[in-house]
This record gives sequence, structure tokens and C-alpha cells, in this order.
Amino acid sequence: MINIGLTIFTSSPWNTKIRDVMYNALIKNLNYNCEKITNYPEGKMYDILILCGIRVIHKKKLDVELLRKRAKIIIEIGDSGLDPRRTNEDYYFYFIPTDKPLFNHYIYLPKFIDDHYLYPEQSEKISVFVDHYGCGSQTEQEKRISIRSILYIFNNLKKYKNEIDIYFHSPKGIELNPETITIPADKKNYYKNIEFKEITKVYRKCHFFFPTHRESQGMVAQEIGACGGLTIMQKWMYPIETHRQFEHLLYDFENFVDFRRLLDICQKKDFIQKNRDKVIKNCSISQFNNILNAEIEMIISKHF
Repeated sequence: MINIGLTIFTSSPWNTKIRDVMYNALIKNLNYNCEKITNYPEGKMYDILILCGIRVIHKKKLDVELLRKRAKIIIEIGDSGLDPRRTNEDYYFYFIPTDKPLFNHYIYLPKFIDDHYLYPEQSEKISVFVDHYGCGSQTEQEKRISIRSILYIFNNLKKYKNEIDIYFHSPKGIELNPETITIPADKKNYYKNIEFKEITKVYRKCHFFFPTHRESQGMVAQEIGACGGLTIMQKWMYPIETHRQFEHLLYDFENFVDFRRLLDICQKKDFIQKNRDKVIKNCSISQFNNILNAEIEMIISKHF
């Protein structure tokens, strides 16, 4: 029996989600004894300890020697296969695909969407979701571009305001057809946090999604894609390696998309299903589960 511990050091929604998904994937193997824990393991030795979060050892300045006392194999998680930070982990699972990961112990896992909550539920009226102002990880230049993007999007959509519903994620929450656009002065409160189960109710309605800032870990394009929505974005907003995971169109500040034509296209029968199928093919939980189990089996075969 292989003992696997899945631990979090911060109870953020994403950390908890990745731990739950990994647990549900691994617990099905009768040769594994899986446990969900918090912080440093106590009183038990684990064959494999997975640190659920993004570069937890580095960010939390964890005591690796203390981890070693309770784990034979330590696995970290992160975004990029080109991350140069070494934290004495034995393996590193990364989510953004790359042809040449930086180190041999780097292993790619596909990001996943939860299609239990993410499915089409569009009405006849066209719905558009506009994301919030740039995140805290953005540079000042990127924050200025984020503001410019929001204003540019709304300026181009205003001519269609009688034909579409616009959902805007603002500091107030999800605003429906706002008359004015609120750009927060408080850079720490740039949008209101909304529970995943609540915001997916909006995602399911949407025919189109406009990102507004640079994403590294974010999955909103894939999540709305699973609901049948098409992403309309600037090239830099999502890592280029992830563009193949969801149907999308590109624009820049000089040339907006032909939105009138898109209004006609989204009425076609296969529009929503095509968008959903692309995401499910690349980001399903079942695919994630299969690859995770295969990689854990590989690690076990090498060390146990």
C-alpha cells in the first residue's frame, strides 16, 4: 500500500480544489491510501507528499527538512515548465504546456475544468461576459493596459446594447448592463470575490467572453468555453501555449473583431457545441485523472 498525502498550507479556493480533484482521482486506486491534510504532516510517514498550491515551498518558505522527516517523495505544483526555481522537490507538476521543460523531474499535467458546473444554459438573447480589471500580479504598465482594454471593449460594444446583455465583473460584483464602468481607485479591491458555484451561473449564460488582463493560472476562458462561449481577446492575455485549449478570436487596439458578424454566427446550431467540445477535449477532469494516475505510477515504479 502506497501512502499519499495531499496537503495545503493556504485554504484558498484553488488550493482546496486541486487537492480535492487529485484526491478523487487517486483514491480510486486500491493500492493507494490517500489522505487530505493541512500544513506539515504530523505523526505519519508518507511515501508521496503532494504540496497543493503554486510553488508552496518558495512562497511559504517551507522547511524542506521538516517535510523530509514525513515524506519520502515531495511533489510541488506550479504553472510553468520553464520555472527556474529549484526548491529541493523530487518532482514538479506544471500546468502550462511546453515542448522542453527546464528540468528532467518536471512533469506536465493538463489543467482541468469541472464540467459538473460548466455546461451551456444560454437563452435567446446574446450574453457577453467582461472580466475584471487587472489582478494584483500585474505590473503597473499591465494595469494601465487592463483599464484601456475594459474601456475599449465597452466602447465597441455600446452600439449593440439593445441586442445583448453585458455582465461585467466589477468591485460591486457582477453588474448587468452597467451604465458607467467602475475602475477601482483601491488597487487591492479591484473586483468582488464570488463563489465558484455562483459565478458559473453567469458563465453558463454567455455566448462571448472578453478577458481584460494577463492570465497565468486563470482558467476563465476554458471555463466559459465549456459552457459554450467563445473567447475574444488580445494575444497576450492568455499564455500562447494554452490558446489551443479553447475556441477564440484575437483583436488589438487598432482592429476590433467584426462583432456584427459574430452575432449572426452565434445563432448557428453548432456554435455552442463546438466551443464546448474544444475545451472538453483538452481540459476535462477525466483526462487530468488519467494523466495524474499514470505519472504517479511512473514515480512509484522508480522509487518503490
